[in-house]
Amino acid sequence: MPQFRVHYRKDGESRQLDLEHPQTTLAPHEAALALLEHLRADAENSLALPPADAPAEAILRQAEVHGLTDIRVEQLAS
Repeated sequence: MPQFRVHYRKDGESRQLDLEHPQTTLAPHEAALALLEHLRADAENSLALPPADAPAEAILRQAEVHGLTDIRVEQLAS
């Protein structure tokens, strides 16, 4: 499975997350959804996630509401 490194800011702080994705590309909105799912797993309370089939703009807006900005995807060598 292809591996990606997602670079992003959480509340202004630079972070990164490595993840696998079944497709050969990972769009920024798909990375944003993965980041929201990651945050939800770490959160004590429930985080409202947009549906996976939501428009890219809606997913990115939801990510921004939760402090996730400047999302950039880098494909890692296999």
